Amino acid sequence: MKNKFSNFLLIGILLWFLILFTSCSKPKTFHLTSEMPKHLKTILVLPWDTYPSRAEEIFFSPVKGIISGPIETYAQEKLDELLKSKLLSFKVSYQFIFLSPTESENLIGEILELTKSSEEGLKILAQKTGTDGILYGKIYRFKERKGRGFAVDEPASVAFILTLYDGKTGKILWYHPFDETQKPLSENLLNLSLYGKIKWLTATELSERGLNRILKTFPK
Repeated sequence: MKNKFSNFLLIGILLWFLILFTSCSKPKTFHLTSEMPKHLKTILVLPWDTYPSRAEEIFFSPVKGIISGPIETYAQEKLDELLKSKLLSFKVSYQFIFLSPTESENLIGEILELTKSSEEGLKILAQKTGTDGILYGKIYRFKERKGRGFAVDEPASVAFILTLYDGKTGKILWYHPFDETQKPLSENLLNLSLYGKIKWLTATELSERGLNRILKTFPK
């Protein structure tokens, strides 16, 4: 009986330390500059793009090796809604300007006719919209779970990246990828803070938690 109690106590202590470590750990920041340019006041937020796309000729990505996969038809709309609501509640000194998918597609089409240079294209986009920076999100994978919240055949799997470009130079100022396929907590206790509770998340729920995590590193 004492041995059983000791084992339960040891497991409880280990779980407590894992939860404490997870809650205290800070997400890695992917800054490429020591500080944000002082001219960065207004940021253009583009609708989410999906991989692959012709817009990649302008929006070069610093992240390689993300495995692409199925993307649900509603993925862009859901991520647009999530990102907009989180940016508007941000306590930062930026003004965010949001483009509709049609506006974005037309502008990018115009720019691709003018130049194939990434940095030049980004500068033109900033000039045309009167903005100082451009926030671009690309979805690589948005696979819905198969099953219910407490029993699944396949878990949700999501991969995307947010990148902030300087509209004056066309260079990357900040970026952050998110790439996650949910695993049982028994296999990955360190992600308890991401999953939030012992249940299988939908792709939208997993994406929202991913956005919460990476936006903590967004330059203030």
